[in-house]
Amino acid sequence: MLFPELAAPVLKRVVNVASVPQRSPFRYPGGKTWLVPNIRAWLSSLSARPKEFIEPFAGGGIIGLTVAFEQRVDHVILVEKDERVGAVWQTIIENGDGEQLAEKIEQFPFSPEQVKHVLMKEHRVLLEQAFRTIIQNRVNRGGIMAKGAGMIKSGEHGKGIASR
Repeated sequence: MLFPELAAPVLKRVVNVASVPQRSPFRYPGGKTWLVPNIRAWLSSLSARPKEFIEPFAGGGIIGLTVAFEQRVDHVILVEKDERVGAVWQTIIENGDGEQLAEKIEQFPFSPEQVKHVLMKEHRVLLEQAFRTIIQNRVNRGGIMAKGAGMIKSGEHGKGIASR
Protein backbone atom coordinates (compact mmCIF):
# COMPACT_ATOMS: atom_id res chain seq x y z
CA MET A 1 0.00 0.00 0.00
CA LEU A 2 1.35 3.40 -1.00
CA PHE A 3 0.22 5.24 2.17
CA PRO A 4 -0.36 2.65 4.93
CA GLU A 5 -1.05 5.40 7.50
CA LEU A 6 -4.18 6.26 5.50
CA ALA A 7 -5.63 2.79 5.94
CA ALA A 8 -8.23 3.56 8.57
CA PRO A 9 -9.66 0.93 10.86
CA VAL A 10 -13.11 0.24 9.50
CA LEU A 11 -15.90 -0.13 12.00
CA LYS A 12 -18.08 -3.12 11.17
CA ARG A 13 -21.21 -2.01 12.98
CA VAL A 14 -24.01 0.10 11.55
CA VAL A 15 -23.91 3.64 12.89
CA ASN A 16 -27.03 5.13 14.44
CA VAL A 17 -26.64 8.67 13.11
CA ALA A 18 -28.80 9.96 15.98
CA SER A 19 -25.89 9.04 18.29
CA VAL A 20 -23.59 11.55 16.56
CA PRO A 21 -23.86 15.15 17.81
CA GLN A 22 -25.58 17.25 15.15
CA ARG A 23 -23.51 20.42 14.89
CA SER A 24 -24.48 21.51 11.41
CA PRO A 25 -27.28 23.98 10.66
CA PHE A 26 -28.06 22.00 7.50
CA ARG A 27 -30.34 19.12 6.67
CA TYR A 28 -28.26 17.35 4.10
CA PRO A 29 -29.14 14.62 1.62
CA GLY A 30 -26.34 12.10 1.31
CA GLY A 31 -24.84 13.33 4.56
CA LYS A 32 -21.66 11.87 5.98
CA THR A 33 -22.80 11.50 9.59
CA TRP A 34 -22.43 7.72 9.28
CA LEU A 35 -18.71 8.28 8.57
CA VAL A 36 -17.95 10.11 11.84
CA PRO A 37 -17.06 6.99 13.91
CA ASN A 38 -14.71 5.80 11.16
CA ILE A 39 -12.96 9.18 10.96
CA ARG A 40 -12.58 9.20 14.75
CA ALA A 41 -11.08 5.68 14.66
CA TRP A 42 -8.76 6.60 11.80
CA LEU A 43 -7.48 9.78 13.47
CA SER A 44 -6.99 7.91 16.75
CA SER A 45 -4.98 5.21 14.95
CA LEU A 46 -2.40 7.62 13.54
CA SER A 47 0.99 7.70 15.22
CA ALA A 48 1.07 11.50 15.25
CA ARG A 49 -1.74 14.00 15.70
CA PRO A 50 -2.43 15.68 12.35
CA LYS A 51 -2.01 19.43 12.17
CA GLU A 52 -4.66 19.91 9.50
CA PHE A 53 -7.84 18.21 8.31
CA ILE A 54 -9.51 19.06 5.00
CA GLU A 55 -13.10 18.07 4.30
CA PRO A 56 -13.75 18.21 0.55
CA PHE A 57 -17.37 18.42 -0.61
CA ALA A 58 -18.15 19.73 2.87
CA GLY A 59 -21.88 20.31 2.45
CA GLY A 60 -23.21 20.14 5.99
CA GLY A 61 -19.63 19.84 7.24
CA ILE A 62 -20.35 17.15 9.83
CA ILE A 63 -16.92 15.53 9.51
CA GLY A 64 -14.91 18.75 9.73
CA LEU A 65 -17.12 20.12 12.51
CA THR A 66 -16.74 16.94 14.55
CA VAL A 67 -12.97 16.92 14.08
CA ALA A 68 -12.81 20.58 15.13
CA PHE A 69 -15.16 20.30 18.13
CA GLU A 70 -13.31 17.23 19.40
CA GLN A 71 -9.97 19.01 18.86
CA ARG A 72 -8.50 16.09 16.92
CA VAL A 73 -6.37 18.44 14.74
CA ASP A 74 -5.07 22.00 14.96
CA HIS A 75 -6.79 23.38 11.87
CA VAL A 76 -9.84 22.32 9.83
CA ILE A 77 -10.62 23.45 6.29
CA LEU A 78 -14.08 22.97 4.78
CA VAL A 79 -14.08 22.95 0.97
CA GLU A 80 -17.42 23.53 -0.78
CA LYS A 81 -18.17 24.27 -4.43
CA ASP A 82 -21.78 25.42 -3.91
CA GLU A 83 -21.50 29.17 -3.29
CA ARG A 84 -24.74 29.21 -1.30
CA VAL A 85 -23.45 26.61 1.14
CA GLY A 86 -20.07 28.33 1.18
CA ALA A 87 -21.81 31.58 2.16
CA VAL A 88 -23.14 29.88 5.29
CA TRP A 89 -19.73 28.57 6.35
CA GLN A 90 -18.07 31.86 5.51
CA THR A 91 -20.65 33.72 7.60
CA ILE A 92 -20.32 31.40 10.58
CA ILE A 93 -16.61 30.58 10.55
CA GLU A 94 -14.69 33.26 8.67
CA ASN A 95 -16.78 36.32 9.48
CA GLY A 96 -17.80 35.26 12.97
CA ASP A 97 -21.43 36.18 12.28
CA GLY A 98 -22.87 32.85 13.41
CA GLU A 99 -24.69 34.46 16.34
CA GLN A 100 -26.33 37.01 14.04
CA LEU A 101 -27.35 34.25 11.64
CA ALA A 102 -28.79 32.18 14.50
CA GLU A 103 -30.78 35.19 15.75
CA LYS A 104 -32.22 35.81 12.27
CA ILE A 105 -33.26 32.17 12.06
CA GLU A 106 -34.79 32.13 15.55
CA GLN A 107 -36.74 35.35 14.92
CA PHE A 108 -37.96 34.39 11.46
CA PRO A 109 -41.77 34.16 11.29
CA PHE A 110 -42.07 30.84 9.43
CA SER A 111 -44.98 30.97 7.05
CA PRO A 112 -45.24 29.99 3.39
CA GLU A 113 -45.51 33.67 2.47
CA GLN A 114 -42.43 34.73 4.44
CA VAL A 115 -40.41 31.80 3.09
CA LYS A 116 -41.38 32.61 -0.51
CA HIS A 117 -40.43 36.26 0.07
CA VAL A 118 -36.94 35.29 1.30
CA LEU A 119 -36.40 32.73 -1.45
CA MET A 120 -37.48 35.05 -4.28
CA LYS A 121 -35.40 38.01 -3.16
CA GLU A 122 -31.84 38.46 -4.45
CA HIS A 123 -29.44 38.86 -1.54
CA ARG A 124 -26.15 40.69 -1.98
CA VAL A 125 -24.94 40.78 1.63
CA LEU A 126 -23.21 37.55 2.73
CA LEU A 127 -25.25 37.23 5.94
CA GLU A 128 -28.48 37.50 3.92
CA GLN A 129 -27.20 34.93 1.41
CA ALA A 130 -26.42 32.55 4.25
CA PHE A 131 -29.84 33.12 5.79
CA ARG A 132 -31.60 32.44 2.48
CA THR A 133 -29.57 29.24 2.03
CA ILE A 134 -30.50 27.94 5.48
CA ILE A 135 -34.17 28.75 4.91
CA GLN A 136 -34.14 26.98 1.55
CA ASN A 137 -32.34 23.97 2.97
CA ARG A 138 -34.70 23.65 5.91
CA VAL A 139 -37.97 24.02 4.01
CA ASN A 140 -37.20 21.88 0.97
CA ARG A 141 -37.97 18.18 1.08
CA GLY A 142 -34.95 16.32 2.39
CA GLY A 143 -32.88 19.50 2.46
CA ILE A 144 -32.41 19.31 -1.31
CA MET A 145 -31.58 22.72 -2.76
CA ALA A 146 -31.34 21.79 -6.45
CA LYS A 147 -33.50 23.66 -8.90
CA GLY A 148 -36.98 22.17 -8.98
CA ALA A 149 -36.79 20.69 -5.46
CA GLY A 150 -40.12 21.08 -3.73
CA MET A 151 -41.01 22.52 -0.37
CA ILE A 152 -42.35 20.27 2.32
CA LYS A 153 -46.10 20.45 2.70
CA SER A 154 -47.35 18.78 5.85
CA GLY A 155 -44.01 18.68 7.67
CA GLU A 156 -43.56 16.93 10.99
CA HIS A 157 -46.69 16.55 13.10
CA GLY A 158 -48.65 18.54 10.50
CA LYS A 159 -46.77 21.79 11.29
CA GLY A 160 -45.81 22.37 7.65
CA ILE A 161 -42.64 24.32 6.99
CA ALA A 162 -42.64 25.62 10.57
CA SER A 163 -41.62 22.11 11.69
CA ARG A 164 -38.14 22.82 10.38
